[in-house]
Amino acid sequence: MNEVEYKKSIADKIEILNRCGYSDVVREWLNKVNSRPRLGRAVSLKLSINEKTKEFLI
Repeated sequence: MNEVEYKKSIADKIEILNRCGYSDVVREWLNKVNSRPRLGRAVSLKLSINEKTKEFLI
């Protein structure tokens, strides 16, 4: 995956998070999380399924 494809992939994921109403949850988590992603190490955030997400998944 080149840089352009990577940026497009990230933008697509951000769009999904925004449409499902998770943007505030993600911003708050990013400000509070102690871990930072590094090469070979990911960080994860479990999101609860809300009504917008249920509609999106159908």
